[in-house]
Parts: sequence; C-alpha cells; structure tokens
Amino acid sequence: MYINHLKLLQLTFSSVQFLWFNCNLYVNLNLTYNFMNYSIKYYPEKRNGIVENVPVMLSVTFKHQRMFYYTGLRCNIAQWDPDKNKLKINQVTPDGATSQRFNADLNNFTKIVNDLFLRYEVEKIVPDPAKLRNDLKFATGKTKVVEDVKAGFFDLFDKYIVDADLSPGRKKHLHTTSNKVRAFKKDTTFDNLDVQYLTDFQNFLLDTCKISKNTAISELRRLRAFFGHAIKHGWTTNYPFKSFTIEAESFGDPVYITIEERDILFTAKIRNASLARVRDIFVFQCLIGCRVGDLIKLEKSNIIDGCIEYIAAKTKDDRPRIARVPLTSKAQEILSRYDLPGGALLPFIAPQKYNERIKELFRYCGITRTVTIPDKKTRENKQVSIADIAASHMARAVFCGSLFHKGVKDSIIGSMSGHVDGSKAFVRYRNIEKSDQQNAMKLIE
Repeated sequence: MYINHLKLLQLTFSSVQFLWFNCNLYVNLNLTYNFMNYSIKYYPEKRNGIVENVPVMLSVTFKHQRMFYYTGLRCNIAQWDPDKNKLKINQVTPDGATSQRFNADLNNFTKIVNDLFLRYEVEKIVPDPAKLRNDLKFATGKTKVVEDVKAGFFDLFDKYIVDADLSPGRKKHLHTTSNKVRAFKKDTTFDNLDVQYLTDFQNFLLDTCKISKNTAISELRRLRAFFGHAIKHGWTTNYPFKSFTIEAESFGDPVYITIEERDILFTAKIRNASLARVRDIFVFQCLIGCRVGDLIKLEKSNIIDGCIEYIAAKTKDDRPRIARVPLTSKAQEILSRYDLPGGALLPFIAPQKYNERIKELFRYCGITRTVTIPDKKTRENKQVSIADIAASHMARAVFCGSLFHKGVKDSIIGSMSGHVDGSKAFVRYRNIEKSDQQNAMKLIE
C-alpha cells in the first residue's frame, strides 16, 4: 500500500513538473512577444442618473495604470451593448451617427492605441497615462499639425506611422527606420536632408549598423515613402530622392535542404530535449511551408478536417488569402507528441532563438555540406556550410522548392504557402537544380 501511494505521488509530481515546464514556456513566450500587456475598453459614462446623450469613454489599462480618454462620441445608455463593447446594431445616436459609422470610429481608436503601443515596444518606452493621452491627442488630430509644420521631423514621422494604413509588421519596420535615422543624426530636419545626407546615411547603415545591402535598400525605401507622404500633406517641399537612386534589391537562388536531409532530421535520435523540440518545430514548418510569423500563432483550432488553415499575415491587409495545407503522416506524428496548455500547437520559442537553435540542430545531425551564396554586402559568391545559413525561412524554401521540383503547379503550391499571385519571392524557388541539368543533357546524348 505504501509503495503504491509513493508511486502515485511520484507520478503526480512528474505531471506537475511537466505542466509547470510547459506553462512556464507558454508564459515566457507571451512575454517575448508582448513588451507590455494592455487592455482596451469603451463605455458610456453615466453621470447623475443621465441615460441619454452621454459621452463614450475609452479606458486603457496597462502596467497597473489606467488612462481615460473622451472619444468625442455620444449615445444613449440603452443603445450600448456592454457584452460586445460597442453600439448595438440598427441604432442611430442622438447626433445622427449610425451603428456602423459609430463602431467604425471605435475601431479606429483601437487601431491608434495598438499602433502607439507598437511604437512604445520598438522604442522600449513605458508610458504613463499623461503621455498616452497626449500621444492619442496628437494621433487623432486634436493637437493640430498645421502648426504642425512646426512639429519636428521625428514627430511627423511618428504621426505618419500612426496614420498609415499598413499592417503592424510594416509599421514596426517604419519605427526601426525612424530610429536608425535618429541614431545617424538626431537633429535631422526636412531641410538638412539632401542627397549627400542620403549617401552618408546609406554608408552608416552598411558600415556602422552592419546590415546587408538589401536591408539598407529597404530602410531607404521606407524613408522615401515618408517623404512622399510629407510632401502630400504640405509638411515639406524638399524631395531629395529626386536626385538619389536607390538600387534594386538582389537575391540569389534560395538554398535549402533536400527531402532526404529533412527526413534525416525527422528520424534523428536527439537526446537533448530542447533541441528535439526545435527539430519538431522545424520539420513541421518544412511540412506546411508557412512563414515563422504565422507559424508561432498557430493553435489547435487551426486544424480543420485534417488540414492546417490560417490567413497568411502578409495578405490579410490587402486581399486576405486562406492558406490550407493537408497534414501528412509525419506532421501528424509530430503534433501527437505535444498537448500544451492554452491551445498552442507546438512549444514555440522566440524567432531569434529558434534560428540559432536550427543551426545547432543541423550540426548535431551532420547536415553541413558546402553551398554557394552571395555575400550580403559585396554580393560576390562565397562558399559556406549550409548549417551556417540554416534558419526558419529555409523550411519554407524546402516546402515550396521541393513541391516545385516534383512538378506541382505554382497555383497549388501558392494555395498552401500563402504566396500571392505573381509573388517575386515565389519565383525565386524555381532555381535550377543539378539533376534538372543532367536530365536535360541526357536528351541530347
């Protein structure tokens, strides 16, 4: 009896350890991707029993603080749906706004708040309620920017980012560009930004920031987009890009492992538990072909009728495209190894750490053959170990490239990978393999 009780306690303790590990992993993941948790709520403010034509307030809670902000909208208490946190359908407010227009205005406030917190995350700023309120006033136009031409270069850059109809990911890139310009010359103005400035800034990106030429080109293009917006809104008449040429990006053929090498990873006996989890995530990504940004968001609810279904992040703000990928037996076997709390599909880790561990995984499994790639800065060819360049994007190349060389139509591959029609990135997967050349030569032997 005593031994049975002891075994039960041991099993219980092991289960608790397992749950603690996975819960802790899940919590840490959330912290990795959420610099600052916050919540947004709207409510009609009741004062002295008044229930008609009352102001609708915005409440933002963050870091044990709360900020209240008057939205400028008003409604009757009876018109409000507290469960859905918006105006009920088929309502007309006292000032004549329809439910559709009213709720669209609320959504716009939510978008602005999300953009501001994205900016805070990039700049590692923890605001207080006063700062958030002032930033909201600026973003919603309550602090006018036509005196606004008096506003600083970076203030207007921030306003552009908030106002731009772009995805959160692209706005995050714009914040990065703004920060790099600030690091290069903190006293930058529209007037002192000329062709020489752009030349020096490009050199700063390449030599000081140590980024690739393609990345520097992307930074310059985002700066050019801001200038186009500034001219359109009358903030400046200076357009230095008229005399400055931004080079075209240059990409080599994608380098990726073969199906046979993928299966070496799949069947490898890996004693290190954390590295085995990275193996499972990477091989699973090879089997569904999604971007890492989409991968880390996948949950059990994305499995529908034996397929993984999701809206590819890069298409959701333009023409939403549902990617649907049937799960192979290997993919199903990997998923069967995990039953995580909160609905997570796999024990994902931060993308940067994931990329580091993939390189370690390749070396552990002996996948180290030499490949030729263009140097990121000089664009000259160089030879490296495939393990040195292994990263999450390679899994996507394995999926698309392998299917292409098996003769699968572009449209079918795109329906699973989430590539939009005519994607330049997709065309790059059509690199010519040595076997293709050898088979062609056999035709004229």
